[in-house]
Amino acid sequence: MLHQVARRERTIGGALAAGGGYGGGFDSLRLVLALLVMMFHAGATVRSTLWTDTLTPLTHSLVPLFFGVSGFLVAGSASRLPVGPFLVNRALRILPALTAVSLVTALVVGPMVSTYGPAAYFAQPAVWQYGANSIGLFRGQLPGVFTQNGQPGIVNAALWTLAYELACYGLMAGLISVGLLRRPRLLLAVAVTLAVTPALLEALGLLPLFARNGLFRLVFLGRGAILFAAFLCGCLLYVWRDAVPRDGRLLAAALAGSGLAHWLGPDRWHLVDPALSGLCLAYIAVWIGVTDFGGRIGPYKVDYSYGLYLYHCLVLNVVVLLVPQIDSVTSLVLLAIGPTILVAAVSWHGIERPSLRARKGLGRIASRTVAALAGTRLGFQRASPLAGYRGGAPMEQGAALHPQKVPDLVKP
Repeated sequence: MLHQVARRERTIGGALAAGGGYGGGFDSLRLVLALLVMMFHAGATVRSTLWTDTLTPLTHSLVPLFFGVSGFLVAGSASRLPVGPFLVNRALRILPALTAVSLVTALVVGPMVSTYGPAAYFAQPAVWQYGANSIGLFRGQLPGVFTQNGQPGIVNAALWTLAYELACYGLMAGLISVGLLRRPRLLLAVAVTLAVTPALLEALGLLPLFARNGLFRLVFLGRGAILFAAFLCGCLLYVWRDAVPRDGRLLAAALAGSGLAHWLGPDRWHLVDPALSGLCLAYIAVWIGVTDFGGRIGPYKVDYSYGLYLYHCLVLNVVVLLVPQIDSVTSLVLLAIGPTILVAAVSWHGIERPSLRARKGLGRIASRTVAALAGTRLGFQRASPLAGYRGGAPMEQGAALHPQKVPDLVKP
């Protein structure tokens, strides 16, 4: 019996089950990744070649690691919820805080730091177009704002990834709708097909034809291709969690594979790089996530990682504007980290956590609405944190950049 338990704990699913359905490393990993992203953007702001060139293998892996965690954890949520409540949960986790940072930036910080006067500033269409960030449509510039900083005119460089996160939620909703999360082999076949599609089309001489399509370029050829790949690989690791070993040798192989991909460069194998790198990075993220390094049980009581991610670029730019002589990444981060944590705390306690608490009622409304539209009555499913295991803890860790941190509000 003990041998069977030990053997099961050697898999990703077994390690997760051993923690009561809770991955002890996910909270710490998200926080560390958010801080490293802040370090990278600080380096870009002061034009540090260490962070923008030398450490490229690390810095280019940070956001895909986030997406690998997101795919794994969101797949857990998606496997327990109908489409309507799932989308409500995701929307309430990401959109309120995203809307807040967009409005605060455009309507409060922007006019305070812009080279334009207030009347001229608010007369510019870009001010009102910036609100599109609230729904994930990236708008980088505001009139006269941060035009002399290290990334001239880019107000908040971190926000470009949110469009891809929302798109991944749409992908997950599609997987729920067609039942692929309950059909691991078919999901794996779909993922492999997507992975080889660009290379196959190139071999057939058809890639230029398909590359004319904007959606195809976005998913397979753009800079976000690795984000989709990492998310889908994270989803696969969750669905196949009981079969995937949690093995240090595989971790070493994933680290080596990711490093090799960066060393070879995108020009050498750009058509398969997203899939291979996404798989390596997703495994690294999940391996760390299901590992309880500190012996802590349960999630952090607060989660500032999303707020840190949303606001750090804005704070960095303000600090550089106020202290333009800064040319050190360390000095910039030390000056910016305090205000960033403070704003992240306000975001969590004032916006994110209250929004999460609203999920119960809105989720039920969404469930009834979807049921009515589909002509089928959909009831809430009891949410066991780890499908297939008994005794799971009533918590849902949620997505990588924006996890759920309050008790599961889905009731029978």
